[in-house]
Amino acid sequence: MSTFPSNVNHMGDPIKVLATVDLYVQAQKSLDAIRLVELGARTTLVRKLTGLEKKVVKRLYRQLMGKPSTAGQMPFSDAWYLKDPRRMLHASLVWRLFESASKSSRTPARIMIDVYTGYLNLVDEPLLCITRAFFVSHLMAMDVWYERICIHCGVPYLTQIANIEAICPGCTIYYRHRCRQCGIAMEVSTQGRYRKSCDACKTRGNNHG
Repeated sequence: MSTFPSNVNHMGDPIKVLATVDLYVQAQKSLDAIRLVELGARTTLVRKLTGLEKKVVKRLYRQLMGKPSTAGQMPFSDAWYLKDPRRMLHASLVWRLFESASKSSRTPARIMIDVYTGYLNLVDEPLLCITRAFFVSHLMAMDVWYERICIHCGVPYLTQIANIEAICPGCTIYYRHRCRQCGIAMEVSTQGRYRKSCDACKTRGNNHG
């Protein structure tokens, strides 16, 4: 955790103390902005997390990357995540990191840096850019998603409020080619929906019906 210079409390003049503290805070924000840009953040996200002025962030980005930040807005829906259960699996991982990092008194910028750095260290092939990772916390804050427990593996995961099926993204991927009742491997279907039950379990179900 960052600390103020040790000589701040011994300067005597309150104006000098405030000036030194402000200089330190601005320097820390600039360092955080540099790290965020290195991790792939665009100027919009850097400004949101650090509170630095637009012109400062744009100049910093150009100096670091040799070109201006690409245009574009922040994500505004969860449609991209829902297209692939692997993305939701990674989103659930990112949220667990957010929960852990948010227990400290760190700034939003430092929390995001720690969360995304941890995410990159945990996965071989990251699917979420830093902007997508940040938006996971936004979706939770807006109550678009919530956390529930998977009925198959017992692991907590993120899902839409309207989703009534309690199966995590990992088990969704696993059971695409396995029967959810007996677990036997099933042939891969190239057309139509993924089957949930093998022929034997379907037959037993029909007979009991």
